[in-house]
Amino acid sequence: MNWSFLCSRRILLAIYMAVGVGLVIAMRLSLSLAIVDMTKNLATKRNATQFECYYYNSTQSSHEGKYNWSENTQTWLLSAFYMGYAIFLIPGGFIADYIGGRLAVFIGVFGTSILTILTPLFAELNVYIFIVARFVEGAIESPFYLGIGILVSKWALRNENTTFMSLAFSGIYIGFIICQPLTGYLCSLSFLGGWPLGFYIYGALGILWSLPWLLFVSESPEKSIFLSDKEKIALSSQAVKKKRPIIEIPWKKFITCKPLIGACIAELGVRFYSGLIMNCFPMFLLNVIGVDIKSNGLLNAVPSTVALVGFLFASILVDFLRESLVSIKVARKVIFVVGSILCSACGFMIKAAGCSPFLVIVVVSMIFFFQAFCVAQLPPNIIELFPNYTGFMYSILNVATSTMFLASPYIVDIFTDGHIESATHWQHAFSVASISTILAAIVYALTISTTPVEWARDSEKLSIN
Repeated sequence: MNWSFLCSRRILLAIYMAVGVGLVIAMRLSLSLAIVDMTKNLATKRNATQFECYYYNSTQSSHEGKYNWSENTQTWLLSAFYMGYAIFLIPGGFIADYIGGRLAVFIGVFGTSILTILTPLFAELNVYIFIVARFVEGAIESPFYLGIGILVSKWALRNENTTFMSLAFSGIYIGFIICQPLTGYLCSLSFLGGWPLGFYIYGALGILWSLPWLLFVSESPEKSIFLSDKEKIALSSQAVKKKRPIIEIPWKKFITCKPLIGACIAELGVRFYSGLIMNCFPMFLLNVIGVDIKSNGLLNAVPSTVALVGFLFASILVDFLRESLVSIKVARKVIFVVGSILCSACGFMIKAAGCSPFLVIVVVSMIFFFQAFCVAQLPPNIIELFPNYTGFMYSILNVATSTMFLASPYIVDIFTDGHIESATHWQHAFSVASISTILAAIVYALTISTTPVEWARDSEKLSIN
């Protein structure tokens, strides 16, 4: 446990980052949750014997949404955001490195907030306009996480990278925990149609968050009026001394760097479950178990709550192991491999959970808990490897992440193949996710490094005693 960080003023910045990350997640996922209530029931009107978990009566549908969007249209709506996000990640990395993390974060939050508020209007105008708007929203948000990574590289000491970044990115799970039950509740209201309320509220909160960020957060610790002199001295030898023009980026060294290739493959493998659960789990609960968003908001929040515990536990465990028992490399490798094995084992059990919402939530919560062990290792590992190219390198890692978020709805569509109410068909998708997680662990274990690569090395950071 790094008590010096927990007692510092910089922890306030990490907490404020976590709030911003939570709001961005809420805005990103509000459609994944609300789309269940926006559309008509997807369950095909067949005989009851063809449904594994509940009896579907066409005259007693649990809800009747406003839009008659097909499964394929919904897949496009859910994936359009990640298309824009993935395509603009590399340019976003350049932009974030050029303008700095502070402005990159502001642009990501403020721009996403405006488009989120306008989402109900886009949905009403035309589904194609809606798809394009989601694509643009993803493009605007692309510099956000890269900006967070840049700021962590400047504001965190070397022995605090994992703790600082994990605290900031804990907002991912906090956003889930709050967004899921709140969106479910808002969809149950009649005021303004119910489901649009989530877009209005999350967008407004994003704007309110971004303004103090722009006014009070500085790019580097040296310019901060809130840090103590002790913290400024300890942070005086920061990693990035000057901005490097794009022409100085050693492209050949990047594409042949084994730790980078391994980290990207590991991110691809382990993030399959993130995309599957975050994008598609509400549809699973509705169509397989028969629980709609108006009553499954709290159920959806349980896996994220458990994952937050796993995420923070793994981060604290890494710092504990590196300080007292083993090297940081061994600590990251062991935690990643153990988490991936247990996560995969739980994934193969989703069909065994049967039709019980309780058992399904338990299994998915365990998947998310152990997956968080893996997720907690990769972002700080990138900072360790490339201290002078944080924004650009983090954008490459995020390409892998967004690729799986983009692909997951299509993969589910392939495996369900017109049988979206079938737990057996969903098990195929979960099984593929488990296999990809195991492969991620093998690759990461063989390629991991925590020593800064020679051409990206810079001065070491100090520790606060």
